[in-house]
Amino acid sequence: MISEEQVNHIADLAKLKVEENEMKKYQQQLTDILTEIDKILNVEIQTTEIMISPSFNQNVYSEDNPENHISKEEAFKNAKRVKGDYIIVPKVIE
Repeated sequence: MISEEQVNHIADLAKLKVEENEMKKYQQQLTDILTEIDKILNVEIQTTEIMISPSFNQNVYSEDNPENHISKEEAFKNAKRVKGDYIIVPKVIE
């Protein structure tokens, strides 16, 4: 079982105040947590294949079909300044 000093140290790290009447409860709970973590760490894994995602969906994309596009002239119609195929905008970074 975890000691009272260890419980006080953990409580100090967490900026918590542990009352004396709660000490046994916290000792038991922290011991249980550490026991469960130890069980998890000691589990033998049977597979060598790494699972990155629980889903096997790969490259699920919709087809790229351009529709309702506007012409270059229509796109440039409201631009104040145009030079070739570009819209000239004010400089914002110096």
